[in-house]
Formats: sequence, C-alpha cells, structure tokens
Amino acid sequence: MRRILIALLTTVSVYAQQQPTNTQVKCLPDNQDLPKIPELVTSGGRLRATVTVASELNRIPERYPIRINNASAQPGQPGTFSACWPQWIRALRSPEAQPPYAAIPEGSYGDPMPGPTLRARVGDVIELTFLNNIDPAKFNLSRDGGQGVDRGDQRQCDDSSAGYPGADTYPNCFHGSTTANIHFHGTHTNPNTTGDNVFLEVLSSRRLAGGPPVKPDDVKPAFDEFFRRCEVELGAIQYRTWPRKWSDLPKSWTDMQREKLMQFDSQPGTINKVWPVNEQELANGAWPQYYIGSYPYCFRLPYLANAPTPAPATAPDVHAAHTGGNGGAESQGSSFSPLLAGDPPRLPLQMGQAPGTHWYHAHKHGSTTIDVSNGMIGAFIIEGPYDDYLNEQYKAYGPQWTRKQPVMVINQLGTTPNLMKGQGQDRGNDFSINGRIHPVVTMAPGEVQLWRIVNGASRAGVLFDEGPPAGFHWRILARDGVQLKDANYQKTTDQTFLLASGNRVDLLVKAPDSCAAPNACTFHVRNTVEPSNNSPYPINLLTAKIAGTKPSPPMDFVKTADPNFPNFLNDIPADSVKATKTIDFSTIPQVFEGGVGPPRKPAAVHQIDGKSFDGDVGALVRLNTTEEWTIRNFAQIEHPFHIHINPFQVIETFEPMEQLADGKTPRYITDESTRTSPEQCFLDPKKPETWKSCTPPRFAAKDAIWWDVFPIPGGLQAVTQDPVTKKNDKAIVDDSGKQIVIPGWFKMRSRFVDYAGFYVIHCHILAHEDRGMMTVVEVAPSQSPYSHH
Repeated sequence: MRRILIALLTTVSVYAQQQPTNTQVKCLPDNQDLPKIPELVTSGGRLRATVTVASELNRIPERYPIRINNASAQPGQPGTFSACWPQWIRALRSPEAQPPYAAIPEGSYGDPMPGPTLRARVGDVIELTFLNNIDPAKFNLSRDGGQGVDRGDQRQCDDSSAGYPGADTYPNCFHGSTTANIHFHGTHTNPNTTGDNVFLEVLSSRRLAGGPPVKPDDVKPAFDEFFRRCEVELGAIQYRTWPRKWSDLPKSWTDMQREKLMQFDSQPGTINKVWPVNEQELANGAWPQYYIGSYPYCFRLPYLANAPTPAPATAPDVHAAHTGGNGGAESQGSSFSPLLAGDPPRLPLQMGQAPGTHWYHAHKHGSTTIDVSNGMIGAFIIEGPYDDYLNEQYKAYGPQWTRKQPVMVINQLGTTPNLMKGQGQDRGNDFSINGRIHPVVTMAPGEVQLWRIVNGASRAGVLFDEGPPAGFHWRILARDGVQLKDANYQKTTDQTFLLASGNRVDLLVKAPDSCAAPNACTFHVRNTVEPSNNSPYPINLLTAKIAGTKPSPPMDFVKTADPNFPNFLNDIPADSVKATKTIDFSTIPQVFEGGVGPPRKPAAVHQIDGKSFDGDVGALVRLNTTEEWTIRNFAQIEHPFHIHINPFQVIETFEPMEQLADGKTPRYITDESTRTSPEQCFLDPKKPETWKSCTPPRFAAKDAIWWDVFPIPGGLQAVTQDPVTKKNDKAIVDDSGKQIVIPGWFKMRSRFVDYAGFYVIHCHILAHEDRGMMTVVEVAPSQSPYSHH
C-alpha cells in the first residue's frame, strides 16, 4: 500500500498557492472524540476579542486513491481511505479563546481546527481586532494584493501544473490567497464600514519586506479607543450605522495604514498600486477598500423585542444612495434628514437579528474557496429568547443547557480546488467535523442533545437522506439560524434533509439506551451537488457512543417550539410586496483560445444575469421595502443561492429535473411521445407559462421557513427522441438554433430593511463565486435627495 501512495504522489499537480511537504505522515485514527472548538464568549453586552489569521502547518487528510477504474474516486467509495501530509494552511486563531488552541512545537505540525466559536447575544456589540499575519513565503506564488507577474488577460490569476486558469480571467479566478477579511454569515447588521463588509481587503502584515507580524498590543491603544466610541455611537439607536467616515477611525491608526500601504506600493514587483485606489474611494465618498495587517470590526446585532406591532424607537438609519452608507470623504456628510415635510411615513423596522446558529468565514473574492477549504471558518452562536426557552425547558439538566451542547462545523479540508488538480471535477474531500474525520459523540442512554451543525464545506451538500440510525430520533428546531414555527417543528420527527454549502440546522437528537452492534450508532450522509446525481455511497459522518447513566428525570423533545415566536419572523404577506425581480444563474462551457502563458484547458463561466462579477450593482432595492424575487437556474447543477444581511422566505419552487419515486424516471418530459409513466408531466418547450410544478407544493407562503442559502433547482435541457438512435437526446431548439433550457427556480420574499448599503448575492459553491458567480446588491434610501425638487 505504501508503494501505491508514493506512486500516487507523482500524479498530483502542484497548486501554486501551496507548498506541501513530500513526507507522508500517519493520520489520526478514526473514531476520535469530537473536540470542542475554542470559544470567545460575550461579556457585559459586548464581544471584544482578537482573531488572527496566520500560517500553520497542519496534518491534512485526503482521500486516496485519487482515481478508481479511470474515474475520480468518490467520498465513501469502498476501497478509499485517508492519507495525510503536513500542509501549510491559513488558519483563524485567537489568543483569548477557551480552551486554548494547542501549541504546535517547532518543526512539528498540528491537526486542523476551525476558528474560534463566537458566542454573543442579540443586542450585543461585536468588537473584533482582526490581524492578518499569513506568511507569504508559504504561499509564494499566490497572485495577491497587486503583486505578481503580468500575464496579459491572466494577470494576477494563480496557476498550476494542471494548466489552470484555463479560460478564467482576473478578477474572476483563484488569486489573492494571503489577503483576508471576514463575512459574518447570517447576521442582519450593518453591511458597510466596520460591519459585515465583504469588500474589504486586508493584506498580510508580512507583505511588507522585512516587516514583523503585527501583534495585538501594536493596535490595542487605537482599537480600544475606537471600540469605546463605537459602543457609545451604537448605544442609543439599535439600527444605527457607525462609523460613517474614515475620519471616525483613530487618526494614529489611519495614518499608519496610509504609510504602510504606500510602502507596499513602492516595493518591486507591485503591479497595481492599492493606496491610490483608497484615495479615489475617499474622494468619491466611499469607504477605503485596502488595509494591511489589522482591521477593527465593530457592529451591533440588533435586538427587536416582541410587541403587538414592532416599531422603532427612532427612524430607520438612512444613507446616501451612492455611498452605500459608508459616509463621505473626510469632510463630507452622508445622511439625509430623517424626514422632510410631506414625506410619507416610513415603514416600521421589521427585522431583528435572529438568534441561532450562524457562522463566519473568509470572503476575499478569488480566495474564498481555498481559505474556507483550509479551515478559515467558525461557528457564530447568537443567543437570545430562543436559548432562554430551551434552557427553561431543560433546566432539570443544569443551567445554561444550550452552552453545553455540541457545536459541529463540517468542512471539506483541502489545499487544492478541483480545477487545480488536473483530474476532472469531483465532489471534494471527505467531510470532517471540527477538523476530524469520522469523530465520535458521547451520549448518555436516552439523552437528548442539541446539535448545532454548520455545513462550512466550500462545495458539497450534506444529505441526511437515511434519517437517524435505528433507535435514534431527531427533530429540527431551526434552519439557517432561524427558529421554526411550531407548525413546522411538529413535522420534523426523523425528517430527512439537505444541508447545502452554507446551510445550518439545529437538531434535537435523542439517543437509544444502547447500540446493538458496533456500527449501529453511525450517522450516514451522502455528498451531493444536486438531488438527481447524489453520491452513490453512504458516508460515515460521525458515530455516537452510548455511555454513562440515564438522565433523571427522563429526557424527551420539547413538546412545542418556542411559543413566543418573534414578530419580525412572521410571514411576509403578498400585499406587502412592492417590487419583483427575476435573477438568472447560468453556467456556460467555454474554451480558452490564444492568450499569454501555457496552454489552457476548457473551463465553465459562471454568471448572474449573463454577467460575471465586476463590482457593478446587479440588483437595486429601496430601503424599507419588501420584494419578491424569482431566482432561476439554467445550469444542470444546483447553485446554492446566498444573500447577505437579509434572510428570505421561500414560497414556491419548480424542479424540472425531479425524478419519480423509482429514482430513475424523470418527472418532467418535453416530448409527449417519450412518456413512459402516467405520473410524468409535460412541459411545452415553446410555452414558458407551462414551466411550473405539477405536484403538490413543497413550500408555501403560510408558515414559510427562513433561509439565507437555498439551492436553486437545476434546469432541464429540452429534448425529443432522435429518429436514428431512438434515444431521448435530440435537442429542441429555439428560433436561433440554440437548445432550449427550462430553468429550475424558486420564489422568495425578503424585507430589505434597516440598513442601506452594498452587499452581495452569489453561489455558495465557492469556486463558482471566486470565478464570477456573484453580483452586488445596493439597498438605497427610501427617499431620493431630489424628491422635493
């Protein structure tokens, strides 16, 4: 077996961002106890801590062999196993987290672990000192921060011995892996300035030649000053956006940033200067994009208490339409007058921060895939009345019951995206939980635990299609960090479910008294990117070990979900919708022709509304309005749709690639002569009004579930029977000769309230986002500055 592994090593292409060691090491044995992720916990209404991204040598498991029978080996496939090599990765760590992260001795390596779990409460102010100390020497071929080699239309894209970037072109390609930021996924908060601002690019402190890593004490005086003022500025108004202007930050720190960025620009090899970009943004009244070494995050998680009619204590925070709420240049103002004479009354504030299981991850465009695969992710547990209710129901088993429950962060650990491997697309590496493959969770006989599960994998969905193992039972309390109404909670006993990339679930799990056989307590899942093409092999996700004494009194599921359901999570009625939009996702095969550099391989272009990401606004929304969007998908793969800041309710879906119960026969046909079952439904390729579901709806506007990631059903290629082959594979074309694709779609409603500004929608298969499947949402103020002229 060892000879086989050594031979396989010679076939693995080298990813330019990584410098793997060539020495295979022994993997951790399977069935390790699930480790507790170190935590940072709120205190006194604020979560103040340091989060650092640094280079770390970790033992990374990979699935071997790479290929079986001339095809990519799949997760769970018999004959595959884990093999490990120490690999340099980018890791999120914190010196204040408890329990502490394990120290890695000099010359040794550690095992993967997500970033610290952030544990805050609705109403808290989040104050994070973010430091970037990645060592560029460990990833020395990354095209990053304006540095690299001018390669024509491939300028600044990474490459590999597998021929990547193919048809990808900058900025929609893999690049920038030592520049970082954080997206606070699931937060309804300020998307601008020091909030959930994904347009930030924080360069590594070590990008400066000879510069030492930045330490917390280097910025502590300035950041403490800023955090104190931030608490005051955000203290009186739940939904206020602050800071607005760059001059709201400590001058000592902004002066230092200006100096260091100009120093960076002056270094040899810098193609694009970054400080002039900041200067132009300041002149335009926007928030500067580039920083180096450090950045202060400060924002509030707004708390909206239940009331007969939720209403604000003050008017919603409004911002200039084209500054994204970022304020102006040094001396410019940014807010409109809250109300002018004759203005119609504004809608009441309609959203609060949903308490539940959320998460955070790196979101630098071009490196999101590799950073998330390296483990730059973490759980973000936001507590509130939801936790209070559960703690009251389970108070017999100790105080703060919810804080003692397992937090499970799923990932597909890796150092090389599929396109870098030169072996064709696969489903990614095996699933890990908290950095471990096939971990063990200990449960007492008859115990009920709350499993907070985050699918932080960059690509694959985790399909719980077998239900719980025999003797176990579960119920779903929340999806995507938003609690279910009791009517939905009651339907979830042992319900199968999919966690697409980015989805979360709060799962109450009840153990049996014992396990009848060694594998009887193993929870199996499947790796999927679309329901019609699930991985054929069940995957061991985790195993429960039944040990200890039965709880007293006996435990059971809560009888009802929290009856004090938040008003702001009530259904969005149709008569409140003020605008509608249709947004199209598409994947177009494309072959690179000519250009500079080595030969390129074919690649797919991933677009939204026929356009790859370029920073332009793709969806304009007025603040404090409700909209209904139809999200369509013309690709045959499901694209998980994700929107930042505002969650949404799914009210209708259409899945043209759905199959009948036999798992083989298509539900929908585009030629009546190809019908093989009376259960099949005909879609007329020439009549779009027929492109809708013919079965009872899975989703409805009543008691609708809230999401922030939802897989868009794949599109169906219209075909008829070929007279020669007698197969249903002859394309039905439109007037231009192009094959008709009947898109899959879902309809969603969302309240775009409380925060003006810019954020993004994108596919949560992160390689698609990095390569262009993203666009900007602008939420503009309710009133134009010219509305009274």
